[in-house]
Amino acid sequence: MPPRWTADWLKLGWKIGLLLPFVGTAFWVMTGWIDQRVLSQTHSTTAQLQAQGQYQVQLSFNLTIVSIDAEINRQTQLTEVSIRTVGSSLEEMEFKFPVTEFVAVERAIAQELGLLPNDITKLIRYRIDE
Repeated sequence: MPPRWTADWLKLGWKIGLLLPFVGTAFWVMTGWIDQRVLSQTHSTTAQLQAQGQYQVQLSFNLTIVSIDAEINRQTQLTEVSIRTVGSSLEEMEFKFPVTEFVAVERAIAQELGLLPNDITKLIRYRIDE
């Protein structure tokens, strides 16, 4: 014969079985209502962000340039330059110049890096895309 508390739980079980769907439905309706109330509220923003111009910062690095690769694209009239360095956390720099002549490319790189064009000539390798 089962203990008395088991019989009491069995009698109570069917009542809980009827009550659970009601509680679940009520919970679902209430959370939907709360979500709708909270998410449908409009908030006006009083503070606005304003950008005041651009700031310019001068940087100087002590780098050792290992190689300069220039890819000249004659169709777009652009030269993409990739400069690899050692001796700093800055490992690679990339530039785009609107020139396709060798001398003009070397002059643009030298001007950008503050070097002499002769120094650039010793390190540069070209690849030409037609």
